[in-house]
Amino acid sequence: MLRLSKMLSGGYLLLALLATLLTLFVGPLGWAPFQIPTLGPGGAPVVVTITYSTEKEQWLKAAAERFAATNPRIGGRAVRIVLEGKGSREIVSEILKGSSQPTAIIPASSIQIEQLRTTWAATKSGSIIGDGALAPQPLLISPLVVLAWGSVSNNLSFDATDQFWSTIQQVLATPDNRIKFGFTDPKTANSGVQTLLLLAYGYTGASQLSVAQVQDPAFRIWLGDLEKSTSAKEESTSRLMTDMLRYGPSTYGFITVYENLAVEALGNPQASAYAGLNIFYPPATILSDHPYTTLNAPWVTSEQRQAAALFRDFLLSREMQQLAVQQYGFRPANLQVQIDPGDPVSPFARYATKGLRLDLPPQVDIPAGSVIDALVETWDTVQR
Repeated sequence: MLRLSKMLSGGYLLLALLATLLTLFVGPLGWAPFQIPTLGPGGAPVVVTITYSTEKEQWLKAAAERFAATNPRIGGRAVRIVLEGKGSREIVSEILKGSSQPTAIIPASSIQIEQLRTTWAATKSGSIIGDGALAPQPLLISPLVVLAWGSVSNNLSFDATDQFWSTIQQVLATPDNRIKFGFTDPKTANSGVQTLLLLAYGYTGASQLSVAQVQDPAFRIWLGDLEKSTSAKEESTSRLMTDMLRYGPSTYGFITVYENLAVEALGNPQASAYAGLNIFYPPATILSDHPYTTLNAPWVTSEQRQAAALFRDFLLSREMQQLAVQQYGFRPANLQVQIDPGDPVSPFARYATKGLRLDLPPQVDIPAGSVIDALVETWDTVQR
C-alpha cells in the first residue's frame, strides 16, 4: 500500500512538473510554430500572444514559422509567438470583458482599434492603444469586394456603378427572387460591418453618415426588404467563402468578401462551376488595413512589447510583404514593396480576366463608433 501511495504521489508530481514546463515553454493555449524549448542563459522564453482576424491566417502562420527559424531573442531570451484566430469584433469584446489578455492584436481594420480605444477610455483608466513606437501599424491592405457566380451576376447590374446597391436591393426585394446574398454577422465580424456601411452609403448617397441616417425608418424598411434574401449569420469571412464554394448559388449567389479571400477562391477548382466566379468592385469601397497593435495594458511586460515589435518589423519586411502579395492576394502596406502587374506569379496578372484589378475605387468615410453601433443595432432590429 505504501509503495502504491508513493507511485501515485510520484506520478502526480510528474504530471504537475510537465504542466508547469508546458506553461513555461509553450505559454497560453493557441497555435505556435514548433520550437524545441531550451533553458539557456537567458531563461524562459518571452511569450507573445497575438489575437488576429482569420482571413490572414495562412500568411501569418507562414510568417511565424519563418520568424521562429531566425532564432529571435530579447535580452538573451528566446521569443515565442502564439497565435489565436478570432472574429475582429470578438477580439475587442473579449479584451473589454477581461476574458482575453493578448500581447498584441491584429484585427482586420482600424475600425476595431478605434472601438477598443474609445470604449476602454470610457470604462477603464488610461489608454490601451499606445502611440509612438507602440502606435498601430497597418500590415496589409485588402478592399471589400463582391464575389459572384457568373450564373448570378448575369442577372444583376454589378457594372452599373451609380445604382450598384439600389439595383441589388431591388432584385433581392422582389417577391419571387431566388438569388441569395451573403455577408458575415456585423455583430462579430469586420466585413459584416463594412458591408452595412456600404449599403448605408449606397442608400443615403451621403459623404458622411450620421446616427439619424442609419436609424431612419425608411432606411430600416429598405434594409428589411433586402434582408429577406440575405444571410448574415457566419462569424468568419473565410468560412463564408468556403460555404459559397462548397454549396454554390443555392446557398450564396454572391457575397461581400475581402479581396485576398476572393483571390483565394479563384484558385479553387470549384471556381469554374456555375459559369465561374468573378470579382466586382463597388463604386466606393472600404479598405481593411490589418493594424498590428501592441497593447498598452498592465498584463503586457516590457520584454513582451520589445518582442512584439520585433515580430511586427519582420511582418513588414520586404520578404513577408512579397509573400503576402504573391501567394495570398493581399496588397502591401510597406510602400517600398510594389505590385508588378506583369509578374506572372502575381494574382493580379493571373486573375485580371476575372475582374481583379490594381486600381481601386474611392473609399467611403469611416464614421464614428456611435454611428457604427447604431447601424449594427438597426440591422439587428431588422432581423428580429
